[in-house]
Parts: sequence; C-alpha cells; structure tokens
Amino acid sequence: MAFYTDISLVYDDLFPVSPEQRALFVSLMDDGGARSVVDCGCGTGSQLQPFAVAGLSCFGFDPDPSLVAIARRKLAAYPKTRVAPGSFADLPALVPFPSDLLMCLGNSLVHVPQDEASRFFADAAGALSRSGTLLLQILNYERLLREGVTELPMLRASEGTVEFRRRYEWEGDRKVLFRTSLRFAGSDEPRIARNEIPLYPIYPEELWEMLTNAGFGDIRFYGDFARCEFSPDSEALVCLARKA
Repeated sequence: MAFYTDISLVYDDLFPVSPEQRALFVSLMDDGGARSVVDCGCGTGSQLQPFAVAGLSCFGFDPDPSLVAIARRKLAAYPKTRVAPGSFADLPALVPFPSDLLMCLGNSLVHVPQDEASRFFADAAGALSRSGTLLLQILNYERLLREGVTELPMLRASEGTVEFRRRYEWEGDRKVLFRTSLRFAGSDEPRIARNEIPLYPIYPEELWEMLTNAGFGDIRFYGDFARCEFSPDSEALVCLARKA
C-alpha cells in the first residue's frame, strides 16, 4: 500500500506509543498473565517492543513490506520475537500455536470490509489460548458519522518538518474514502505524498455482536488506553475481551 510505504519512515514520530498504552501493556503482563503476544497489523513493531523487552514470546505481522522491514530491524535483538508479512486473512496460517494476548491496534481493522473483520474475530478466538485476551482499538465511528466528521486533526512531527493531513469522504455509512496528504519540508521544495484508501467503519453495537458471535465474553469498551469509560462522544473505542 503506497500510503504506508510513504509514511513508514515517520510513522513512529507521528504515532508514538503513549504512556497510557505502555501502562496497559504492563497491566496485561502483570495482572493478565500474558506470556505470549501476537500483534495483527504490527506496523513498525513499536507496540510489540515493550513485550519483547520483557522477554515474552512475540509475533507480529503486517501487509506492508516497508513497515515489516522496519519492525524486523527494531526487534532484531530479541530472539523470542518474529515479524512476518501477512494480512488479517492469513492469521490462522501465521499463528499455529495459541497465544495469551492478541492485539489489533491503530485503527487497523477497518482497512478490511466488515465481513472480513467478522471472520478475523473468529480466527482470533482460534489463535488465543484458553481465556486469552483480545485488545482492539479503532476510532469511534458512531461519533464520526453522527457529527459528519470529514477531517481529523492534523499531525506534526520531526520538529514541524512533517505534516500529516487526514480527510474522510463518506460513501454512505459502510465505507469511507480516507484521503491523506503527507508533507515533508526540506532544504529545497517540500515533497507532498498524497494517497487514498477505503475504510470500512465498524460501529460499537456491531463490534459487540461480532465479538459475541466469535466466542468472546467479558467484553469491555473504553474511550482510550487509560481505560476511561466509553461514551457516544469518545474519540476512540478501545476494547478488551476474553475468549469464552
């Protein structure tokens, strides 16, 4: 995907792992007892890194070769960690042994149509150990649709030399065209990379039904990684669910 190839070199600057994410990861290791982790759509591997540092068995996969290459370099020092190319549909083949924790973060799941997302949850349940945990994060598309949001806040990185603009063009309530503009300032003329990819919104009630049908229980929705209460006005939807 050209979008992720363009953004790969500045991805970590634009989307750093937050202290709240790190605290949640520690909790999943200490309180949740996770000893093995799979990151579906792992990007540059930054969200796997805290688990790798702690000595857990880690596996990440991503469909973009540029992101996979960065993740492999970043995690090369950890012998119990592996990164491979692959899509959500490849999950059963890529993960032959059950894992304690399966993550899908960064609004990744909405890159596939809703029926494929539903199949992913069934595959995720099969890839988890008994009482294993799923950690998912997407945007709260119910709020975005209700408010008619067509542009997300601009992001800046690298001391302002990189600007990332994100726009939504709604095609009904089941598909959004995600138009991006990534501007790199340099000594000469700025370079601008523009891309467009389809996204397929999943709404809270729909997500709950998908998870229940896939065999998950103890489903909890939060508005952020600090586990604040989810509400219709939450910007994000963070979900923790256990394999029933």
